[in-house]
Amino acid sequence: MAETYAITAHKRTVTKHSARETRQSGQVPGVVYGHGFDSVAISLGYSDILRIYRRAGTSSIIDIDIDGKSAKVLIHQLDLHPVSDEIVHVDLHALNLKEKTVVHVPFEFTGIAPAVKSLGATFMKSHESIDIRCLPTDIPHEVKIDISGLAEISDHISIKDLDLDPEKFEIMGMDEGTVICSVIGRSAVSDEDEEVVATEEEASAEATE
Repeated sequence: MAETYAITAHKRTVTKHSARETRQSGQVPGVVYGHGFDSVAISLGYSDILRIYRRAGTSSIIDIDIDGKSAKVLIHQLDLHPVSDEIVHVDLHALNLKEKTVVHVPFEFTGIAPAVKSLGATFMKSHESIDIRCLPTDIPHEVKIDISGLAEISDHISIKDLDLDPEKFEIMGMDEGTVICSVIGRSAVSDEDEEVVATEEEASAEATE
């Protein structure tokens, strides 16, 4: 079962200025909603939600206590202030542990690509995360990708290379051929451009002699 985290919240009354007043008191306004769950407006301690988000991200189950009523939720969305980057609102999705849900899971790249170390190639990430559909109890905190097999320039890792059980996980929005990461070198075009620049520099030097 996925690792879980815990947080405490309180119901709040929604008025015209309630969200602003909640923030002014050092709390974060939010809402909890989900299939079969009566939506409820809440307030959370700023340091509490920041700590949980840093540890749980959007792919770990959170046990929330709302004035004595418990639920299992995922962080669905955090709204940030455009200047200060402070959290100004949070949406929490209540889970039914027996129903599959779509969750946003980050990739964690591990190892060192031999092509980078030995051939001077550049490691490129085409995607930082993946959306998968699964039971809440099967949600991975991250999907690990070992890049130590990228030995040659143009080697890459695609969706089909992921070690995800198809019986548990349905990949959303990507097909098997979608490239997640790769190692690249200088292109032929770049080499030709460098040769042209070098030739022009030599001609310019000869003209000034």
